[in-house]
Order: sequence, then structure tokens, then C-alpha cells
Amino acid sequence: MNVIVIACNGLHLGFLGPYGNPWIETPNLDRLASEGVVFDHHYPENLTTLPTRRSWWTGRYGFPDPDQGWTPLRADEPILPDLLYDRGVRSALISDVPMLRQAGHGFGRGFDEVVWVRGQGYDPYILPDDPRASGVSIADEPGLRLPPEDDPDRELWTLRWEQYLRNRTALKLNTEENAGSGRAIRAAIDWLDRSANETTPFVLWLDLFSPHGPWDPPPADRDRYIAVEPDDFEAGDEGDLIDEDSDGDDDAEDLFLDEVAPLIDVPPGPVGEVISEEELYRLRRTYAGVVTALDRQLGLLFDHLKRLGRLDDSLIIFTSDQGEPLGEHGFVRRFRPWLYEELVHTPLILRLPGGDRGGSRHQAIVQSVDLLPTILAALNANTSPFDTEQPPIHGHDLLALIQGRVTKLRDFACLGMDVEEFALRSHYWHLVLPVEADPDDPPRSVELYRKPEDRWDQNDVSERNPELIEHLELVLRRFVAAVERDDFSQVLPLRDVALFPPPA
Repeated sequence: MNVIVIACNGLHLGFLGPYGNPWIETPNLDRLASEGVVFDHHYPENLTTLPTRRSWWTGRYGFPDPDQGWTPLRADEPILPDLLYDRGVRSALISDVPMLRQAGHGFGRGFDEVVWVRGQGYDPYILPDDPRASGVSIADEPGLRLPPEDDPDRELWTLRWEQYLRNRTALKLNTEENAGSGRAIRAAIDWLDRSANETTPFVLWLDLFSPHGPWDPPPADRDRYIAVEPDDFEAGDEGDLIDEDSDGDDDAEDLFLDEVAPLIDVPPGPVGEVISEEELYRLRRTYAGVVTALDRQLGLLFDHLKRLGRLDDSLIIFTSDQGEPLGEHGFVRRFRPWLYEELVHTPLILRLPGGDRGGSRHQAIVQSVDLLPTILAALNANTSPFDTEQPPIHGHDLLALIQGRVTKLRDFACLGMDVEEFALRSHYWHLVLPVEADPDDPPRSVELYRKPEDRWDQNDVSERNPELIEHLELVLRRFVAAVERDDFSQVLPLRDVALFPPPA
């Protein structure tokens, strides 16, 4: 068996057909879901880009440790390609994620072959004197609005956006051919063609920057959902995210649809400051177009895998490192480490060779640390005669779950970001626990949300459940202590949920 992992960056669960969205076109991911196993409760353990990849490749929890966050991989830290090295498995990394490529991070280490597809986002790839980008100016791009003159980050965003415009112009990033990480997907197709006659099993890790911002798809995708009826955006519906127009004025909505110019990028920050409510609504529609552009490119990959016969001999894993805050809690992008649903609930679809068990859904709580042991199990690569003592893997094999050899892996998921906020997520509850207050923000209290009714964490019920808060916080802090000891034998179990029934 081979393993092909497709990992996206910043993919919002609420914008995907397999997870209930009724209005965004994702036919290729819909097809993957119909042929695969969809996990409805998948969460990272440590946000964001680099920490999640560390979780994927080590299979270990690290969210309580600042040295396991946005930090380089250590030389003595065994990761996925290291574990495959002496097991007769080829490994390849193909990625257009600029943060992985940055010098010193070490996230290309150990793979037999690495292909960096340069130029996405603010990647310092196309230089100012490159003739392919001559005459590029932020002033000529209405989709980029610099912060005010007195904003301390104005120069930072000037440099970032000038770099992005050079990359976009020289590499034609916002064409239909290249949108949605098209260049990286074509590189993966080329690698698969070159490897077609190889007989040894392989792991191909395809790490895609899309749909991470800037959100600058071709005009057809950018405007694809501009005329979607407002009723399809009402809060509380599946695939929601936009509140109903407060005054019910259809003319106001028509004015917004006709006249609000699209923004292709904004600094992280509060709605009302970095972006207006109307611009936010337009940005969500643009983001939806980016998701459709990504899905179109994935369709090319899936079709090619079918032609090569790789759908019959490969495990396909599709996931994302994180979601994307788009105003659900008053801010856009990862402005603060607030561990709400739109950031921490991420897609996971496994397609077994031949589509075995296709079309099923699994309700078990799973996490990013489970990918490594699943890959090793698929390749029968859990043991090696050359093994030396390695740190234990914390995750679990998802194939055992799919095949019915176990019925669940855990009762809850624990996670964190920047060692500033922790969270515990069960089937019934989502506890958000601030750990270290930002000196520029007012203190935050613990929050509690009822699941699954409160999908986007809008109704904090902590004041009505003090006993439950106390218990869940104790369980979370005991889990943190277990991670720090690297010993999970004393993890405190959740008490019977019947003691804390969801309010009627």
C-alpha cells in the first residue's frame, strides 16, 4: 500500500460540502467523501501552521510546551520520514507553503525527495528588480488597503503586499491554472508520473498553501457566489456564517452586492477596524470562491490518480492544519489564540484503497497526532530491526477504528495555541480556558459551549454550569500535566455525561 496525504492550510470546515455546506461547490471533495470515511470530530492539538505539522509528523502532543510551538524541528526529534527511512518506504514532500521552506525551520528534513514550489503568499521569491514584475504597485490594487499612516504595522503590510503582488504578477498566481495551489498539485502529478514504474511503497505528502490568504482567485471564482441569496447565510443553518440582515432591507442587501469591492487580503484584527461588516460579508464569498478553486485543482489530482491506478493501491488522507476565523467572534484571521470552532474543528477524510467502506462517517473524536500511527500501520511500518529507543507516539491508528477493531480512541480532545489558551472538546461540550492573558487585552474568563447544538460557539453557558466547568478544567489540567510528564497513565477520565446533561 502507498499513502498520499493532502494537507491544506486554513480550510474552514463550514465551507465544505462533506461537512454540511449547501451552497459552495466542492464536487471533488464530495466525491472523495462518498468514496472514503469522513471523520466528523477531528481537531489539531497545537495551533497553527508549524505546530500542527510537528503533531502530524511526530504523533506527539506538544501544546503545553513553548518549545514545541512555532519553532524549528530539533535534530533529535524523529519525524515521519525518519521513521520510514529503514522500512523500505520512499518518502516525498511537495509543498507550496512558504513557512515550511523558511531557513532554519527544518520541515523538509529527512524526506527522500523534496519539491518546494516557491512564490505563494508573502514568500520572498520574486525580487524587486525582477523584470517580470516591473511597475507593480499597491496603489494599483484596490483589493489591498494599507493600515493608517500611524499604524505601527503599516510598513510590515506594505512589504508583504508588495512581495505578494510581485509573486502574483510574475507567476500568474490568480489564473485558473494556478489558483488553488495549482502549481503544487501539478508538481505532485509530475512526481506520480515519474514514480509510476517504481515498485516500492511510498508516502507522498502534498502540503498545500490554499486556501490560506491572500484570497485572490480568478475573477470567475472571486465573484462566483456574489449573488447567493442572503437566506443561505442565515446564522444557525448548516453552512451558515453570516447573520441575517438586521433591518431586513432587501434594497440594502442589493446595494451591498453591487457596490462592495472585494478585498484580497486584510491584516488580522477586529471586524469594524481592519474590515467593515459589508466587506466581511464580501470576503466570505471570496473565500468560498477560493475553496471552489482548490476543489477544482484537487479534481485534477484525483482524476490522475485514477488513471494511474493509484486509487486502488493507496490510502488517501485529506485534512487541514486549522480553520479560518471569518468574523464569527468579531475578528478575521488568527488575530488571537481564541480556540473557537471555526479555528479548531478541521476536516479529515480517509479513502481506503479501492474505496473500501466508502460513504461512511465516523463520530469518534480524533486528532492530528493520529495521522502518524495511521500511516505507519497502513505501511506495516510500526517496527524495524534497526529501531533505537524513540519517544513514544501519543496518537492512535485510525484504521483500527475504521475496521471496527476498536470503537473509540478517546473521550475528549485537548489542544492549545501559543501556550496562551487551552481547550477541551468532547461530544457534548467545548471548554475554552485562557492560560496567559495578553497585556493589551482585558482578562478573559473560562467559556463553555454546548455541543452539537451550538455549532459556532455563540452561546457561552459557563455561568449556568459551575460544577461542570470545575470538572472539565480539572480534566484538562491533568491532561496538560500528563503531556509534560510524557505519561498518560494518570489522565483523569470525564465523568458520566449523564451527571451533566445538556440543558433542555
